Amino acid sequence: MTQGTGMMDQKLVTAARRAVEAAREANEAASADGLTPTSVKENLERVLQESNAVLEAAESTSRRRQTFAEFTSLLGEELQEAAEESMSEATKAAERTLRQAKSLIEDHFHIDEAFRMLGPLRQDSNRARDMHDWFNLVALLPVIYLNLRNWCCVTFSVSLLRNTIMEQSVVQMWHGEVFQEFWWTTLAYFVLDIIWVMVLPDCVKSPGVILKHHLATVGYIFIPKLRPEHGWLMGACMIVEVNTWFLIARRALNKRGDRAFTTGVSFWKSVRTLWISTCFYLSWFVIRLVIYPYLLIVITREWIKESNRVGTPLNLIAITPVMQCVFIFLNVKWTLDLIRSKLKGRATSKGL
Repeated sequence: MTQGTGMMDQKLVTAARRAVEAAREANEAASADGLTPTSVKENLERVLQESNAVLEAAESTSRRRQTFAEFTSLLGEELQEAAEESMSEATKAAERTLRQAKSLIEDHFHIDEAFRMLGPLRQDSNRARDMHDWFNLVALLPVIYLNLRNWCCVTFSVSLLRNTIMEQSVVQMWHGEVFQEFWWTTLAYFVLDIIWVMVLPDCVKSPGVILKHHLATVGYIFIPKLRPEHGWLMGACMIVEVNTWFLIARRALNKRGDRAFTTGVSFWKSVRTLWISTCFYLSWFVIRLVIYPYLLIVITREWIKESNRVGTPLNLIAITPVMQCVFIFLNVKWTLDLIRSKLKGRATSKGL
């Protein structure tokens, strides 16, 4: 290896190391700043990864040109440095993965590294996501409307006033007069959304998860299609789309993450933001924490009836209690995450 080539290799390695250090500092600064958009953080992570790849390639080229004696003398140091860098990157990747899998609320609220809620999530520029949000806001309305038309609100109201709601079977509240219209509209919504996500995967953060969820839901709603007497099951579970609508509306109608009645926020937007937020929290509590656990009791009773009728617990309705338990578990987890992050954020704002 000539002296000129060795000096050139050394300069290349030094420059690559400076690039890695600069990328790491920029990445740490972006992570520390809570206002940095998610897209910028992701791009900086990618810059850091690419810088590390360049450094590794430069060091590899330099090492290949060293003599065997030089290589063996530096082997321990090089391996130690590489191991430390790999461990650092692996730790960051693991932390990032855990944070991404932590909770649904991180997609809709500004959550810092300590899992403190800092307010509404300020959305970065993403036209595909915005179009998809508005598609959901429009497409979910007929699904919700047709679902509500299948329920006898009078029976529900009387039972609520007489405090006999727990004695009143949810099956009796379901008349299903427009069930076919409701079923086909729901199917059309999920099929269109599946196609949308497949064509424009950037419209959601986790397209694979969304597609699996939609495919499972499509399979699930075929139970009441095959057994219309269980149409109430689909209607009861799909009532959660009311909360989903407000969840999406919070993001689509407040992309800047403004707080109601603060400086620079108009009165109309403050009223609208407050109304949507109130409806979101109210529907979250009523549907996810009251109706869904109550439905588990009803669904279990129906499964027992079906088991006695067919003579085996392994029947078409057997999957429904299991699925309902999964839904309840997720709803409770997300609620605890929501409360925990809000309490942490409130304590931070008070300087505790």
